[in-house]
Amino acid sequence: MRILFILLTSISSLFVITAQKVPVEIYLKQGKDSIRLNDNTVKLKKEPFILIIVYNQPDKYNGVYVNTSFTRDYYKLEPSETIKDLNYLPQKVYSEHKFNPKKELKVNPEFFQYFGYNPNANWNKFDRLFKKNGKIIAYRKVKNFYLVDHKENIPVEKMRFSIYMTFEVINQKTGHFFNKEVYRTKAKLKF
Repeated sequence: MRILFILLTSISSLFVITAQKVPVEIYLKQGKDSIRLNDNTVKLKKEPFILIIVYNQPDKYNGVYVNTSFTRDYYKLEPSETIKDLNYLPQKVYSEHKFNPKKELKVNPEFFQYFGYNPNANWNKFDRLFKKNGKIIAYRKVKNFYLVDHKENIPVEKMRFSIYMTFEVINQKTGHFFNKEVYRTKAKLKF
């Protein structure tokens, strides 16, 4: 019995240590339900939702690159496969207004949005942002999907297709093209 207790304690300690190393946690909240996005499929109602990003290491990582697409190009990559053009990821980001005024996700198979914040200024890509227990918790409401190639805005209520999302945290060496992938997760949103 004592050996079993020691084994269980060791395993649970390992999970705590592993969970603490994750730089961000991403959740989707719709109504009262909140689901962690972690390589899973989420069935959504056709109504607005909120993406919640918890920055567990805000001094080290203050942004996440997000690809939202109808295709599985980034989504289908195995964890051992590198994202294509990783070194150019910061150059593949759409410019946006601060504080998410359009409440949208841009849909394109090639480009990304950068959900980040500047810890030294009143600047971010979220509706709401606050600090708690050494973490930064950011909320981004989504009411629309903007189809970049078609220049068309589709309200969540009218979405008919599944959306594939890939979330990427990198360690970027400024001025050099030696980006290193730190964390990646994905989710499929079904309407």
